[in-house]
Amino acid sequence: MPNSSERDCFCKDPENCPSRGILDNKYMCSIFMNYLNGSRNYRDISPKIYLDASFDNFLALNEHLKKGLLKCRYFVEEKLWEKGVGLILHGGYGTGKSRLGFTVLKEAAVMGCSIGVLDILRDFENFEGADAAIERAFESDLIFIDDLGAKSYEWIGQKIRIVIDEVNRNQKSVIISTNLNPKELVNFLDDRTVSRLIEIVPKEGLIYLGEEDFRVKKREEKVAYFEQIR
Repeated sequence: MPNSSERDCFCKDPENCPSRGILDNKYMCSIFMNYLNGSRNYRDISPKIYLDASFDNFLALNEHLKKGLLKCRYFVEEKLWEKGVGLILHGGYGTGKSRLGFTVLKEAAVMGCSIGVLDILRDFENFEGADAAIERAFESDLIFIDDLGAKSYEWIGQKIRIVIDEVNRNQKSVIISTNLNPKELVNFLDDRTVSRLIEIVPKEGLIYLGEEDFRVKKREEKVAYFEQIR
């Protein structure tokens, strides 16, 4: 089935396309093709817990989260990754940083952006694993560094410098989730990396999501499942 960008529709919800991307019974809409390819790529790199992540089901239960959600929506709507703009999502444990970061990644993917993930806890167990993960991430235009600061080894900061240099040099984009506040992040990274990040992430892209741990509420909900047997 031929693809024709001249025959793209203006659909805002390709997931529910009534024709499954077929236009005039002949052309495959590239918007729908981006949706299919992006969805597949996202499934390949996303933890199962975030497969259904979306802006609509993100629970913005306080003002910090509402403001963060609004900024992330704007980032996607304006395709700011194409302009080399990045985001830093910071706050306490269980505030939704990873979920919101993966949501941005998913939305960008279905709009045709190539995506990659560097999970500090999973991918940075050792030098070899980190190098392999970084090499894969370099194939992407938008890289999500999840849980930066979860491990404090000095060599991790050195690897992150390589990633940020790549993002800056080739006008890519980066999203970072971290429990570190801005001052702690500056202390964790070297001056050169901090300088690069300041260029990539504007003040409005530094998003604070608060300190309230919503995992506690989820745990309480699961405990309630057993209340009926008491």
